Amino acid sequence: MNLYTVTIDFEDRTRAVMQVEEINELEALSRAIRETETLENHDKIAIEETLDKFLRVTHLAMGYRGVWLWHHVNFENEAVEDIYGGTIVQTDKNGAVRDTSS
Repeated sequence: MNLYTVTIDFEDRTRAVMQVEEINELEALSRAIRETETLENHDKIAIEETLDKFLRVTHLAMGYRGVWLWHHVNFENEAVEDIYGGTIVQTDKNGAVRDTSS
């Protein structure tokens, strides 16, 4: 398992930060979103739908090790409209390095 720091950025410019150990960046994001206290009052069904169908994750290129930007495109669902996206950073020194853009 690898250690990840996941941020969740909100419409009001606040940010949740959580460190989790998971097998990959998507599992780290999923766990952070499901377990963070800042989302405990959000509609869980809307969050699950957003993670399953509307998630976009970009691995930064050009020598970065384990850095991803994430956001969702579930713009029609008011239950998640205040969640903008965030970052996922793998803090494992043996993490993958990407040298080309996708």
